[in-house]
Formats: sequence, structure tokens, C-alpha cells
Amino acid sequence: MRDFLPISFFYAIFAGKIKILMAEIQEETEKWYVLGCLSVHREEKVRDALRKAGFRSHVPMKYEVKHVRRQEQRTMVPAISGLIFARGTEDALKEYIHHKSKDSIYMRKSTFSNKQEYLTVPDYAMEQFIEFTQIRQENITYFKPEELKLKEGEKIRIKGGIYDGYEGIILRFKGKRHKHLVVQIPGVIIAAIEIEPELIEPLNNIKEQEIRERPSKDVDGDKKYLLELAEWLLDNLNDKDVPKVEYNLKLVELKRTRARLLKFKGFTPTTEAELALPMYLAAVILDEDVKKCRERLEKAIGRLKETSKLKIKCTKILTDYGND
Repeated sequence: MRDFLPISFFYAIFAGKIKILMAEIQEETEKWYVLGCLSVHREEKVRDALRKAGFRSHVPMKYEVKHVRRQEQRTMVPAISGLIFARGTEDALKEYIHHKSKDSIYMRKSTFSNKQEYLTVPDYAMEQFIEFTQIRQENITYFKPEELKLKEGEKIRIKGGIYDGYEGIILRFKGKRHKHLVVQIPGVIIAAIEIEPELIEPLNNIKEQEIRERPSKDVDGDKKYLLELAEWLLDNLNDKDVPKVEYNLKLVELKRTRARLLKFKGFTPTTEAELALPMYLAAVILDEDVKKCRERLEKAIGRLKETSKLKIKCTKILTDYGND
């Protein structure tokens, strides 16, 4: 009699292949990585070389006054020495750094949960930081994280002006008359810009936030509006032709609409999936509670009929954005 291999053997092989496949997918995902440069005064050249190689790259810049031949000249210089951001896959960046770059650059390791992981920045946070720091570069002051201790609970939103809709931490510097709005990439860089007091809306009062964003009185309308906003923001994330003000206003609307729907759940599989879908997309855009919202959407998908068009749409969304 021919010997048969146990089912567990084939299951182990299948599970192993799935694990390898998931690892390959994760490695191929493009992300913003934080790079360090050991070559002195080469940040801009490294950035330009990365762009020519097909990567998106960014170096925070600031104005500086230099004296050349006894005359003052304003010029742009890197805000933080040796700091460069690049977007690509981990493997592609490693290949470029080790075999193609002429400069001494490296991928910085995370200082948070796992020091073996490379330091990455969520797309939303990186895009907001770039936009914020390019609107009015001459008025921005940059800090390394260790140079500035930020107090929690001082979060504000800007109402009006060129920074309308932006949120960040507000603080006052010694010797400065006006308050400053601060945005940061945690553990990497902090940017502060002077803001007129009349444009500041405090967000550190929990009761005020609850009053401002009361539970929705039109759940069906709000969930459709949230899906519309989320799809528009995802479609126009990297479109440089879209005005920054328009994008930021829609982002604020997304946050407010999402806040109105936080306490709701659907009574049927369909209504729950219709609500879980835009909530998941909003979480991806804001990089908040992504895992929790993904699990909610997966559970909702599981309750839908196999022939449901909504199930097909939700499954595709998870496939498209499941690795963010």
C-alpha cells in the first residue's frame, strides 16, 4: 500500500508559501524612509540623485543669510544636517544605497518599538509636513527632537489664512511676541511657524470637541459623504495641480465627518459594511486606528453574501490599501 503524507504536511507547505508571499508584498510596498547622509553639505545633491534614480525625495530647507565679499546674500540650506527623506521600496533603496550612490548615505533605524526596523513616515504625515513647510519657507524655524520638548494637550487648529485647516501643537518661544504652530515627524524633525492669535482654535478642551462634533443626525448622508471625501483625498494625494487649500479643507471635513460617525454601527450586514468602508479609508488617510478599522471591515465583509457587489468593492479596497 502506498504511503500517504498527512494533511498537516501540505498545510505547513501552504502556510509557508503564504507567509513568504506576504513578506514579499510587504517588502515591495513603497514607503517614505528616513535617510542619513555622512557626506558633508551633500544633502541636496543626494536628493537630486535619488530623484534621477526614480525615487521621490525631500530635504527640508530653510533660509540663511551669508556674507559673501562683505555683502549679505540669502540662500536656501538644509534645515537639519544629514537629513533626507526618500520614498520607495526597502529593497530598491538598499540596492541604490549599496551599489549606485556615490555618497555615504544609510537608512536610519527606528528608535521606537523595534530598533531593527527602518524608520518610516506615513504618507499622510509626510505629505502634510512637506506642504506645511513649503507654503512660507522664510518664516519657519526647525529643530531636532532633542532641542525642543513639546507639552502634550496644547493642540490647535488654524482657522483662516494660508494654513487653514492645519492642526498641530502651539507654543510660545522666549523672546517672541506671537505664538507658533508646530508640526513634527516624531523622532526626526520639528518645524515651527509664527501664527496670528486670531487664527488659533484650541483643540485641547475635550468638552468643546464633543460639542463641536456631536453624533451625526444623518448617518446615511454622513457615511456617503465620508466615502466621497476619502476617495477624493486618496485620488488627489499626489496631484500637484490640486490647490493645497482645497485639499486641506477636504481633509478637515473628513476628520469632522468621521468624528460624527465614531459611535455608530450598522444594524444589518449591508449597513455595517457601508459604514465600515469609509471609516477604514479615513483611518488609512489619517493613519489612526488602521488595524482596528481594518478588522471591523473584514468582519463586515464576512457577513455579506458572496454575490454582493458591496462585498467585491470592500474586498478590493482592502487589497489596494491593506499594506498601508
